[in-house]
Amino acid sequence: MRVVWVRLATSIVVAILAVVAAADDVSGPVSFVPWKVLTPGDAPAKSPLTLFWVPASVDDFKHSEMLFSRPLTSYASQCVAMHVIRADDVPMIEKLGVAGALPVAVLIDADGKELGRVPNDRGVLRVVAVERLVREEMRVREAQLDAQLDTARRSGDVAALRSICDLRCAFPREARAAEKELKRLGVVLAAAH
Repeated sequence: MRVVWVRLATSIVVAILAVVAAADDVSGPVSFVPWKVLTPGDAPAKSPLTLFWVPASVDDFKHSEMLFSRPLTSYASQCVAMHVIRADDVPMIEKLGVAGALPVAVLIDADGKELGRVPNDRGVLRVVAVERLVREEMRVREAQLDAQLDTARRSGDVAALRSICDLRCAFPREARAAEKELKRLGVVLAAAH
């Protein structure tokens, strides 16, 4: 009986060590991307940027590396909407202009303008390429916002500073700087900022 308990205790210790080792592995895919699957006819969320992923099938969705990505999860926390378009949503697929190219990812802005797309590589959508697309667009927007912030500071443009504050979710550093400048100018901000 004692041998059974020793084996059980050893098994539990090994399992705990395996879980701890897996948690410390920063290269492993452990972050689930908060994808929202849109049913045909659903409107996408209003967001500064929206990433659409159109898998080729349900099976493609279930086995895709697009489900796990720390960078994409991080971008979702910065108000980048993550939407899955079902392969049977023909109107949305046509609207995105991706018919026959599945799986594919498309990045659009708040006005619906396409900013870029990632085609599949021999039938597989590579998460690294999608991460790169979003990362580069975020960097471009951040640089543009920094320039707008500098211009607004020099000119004391309250409206421009307020519009930068409105982007707090996507660009918190720039929003805090704009808020600080508004306070320096004596402008009282609403409690939502």
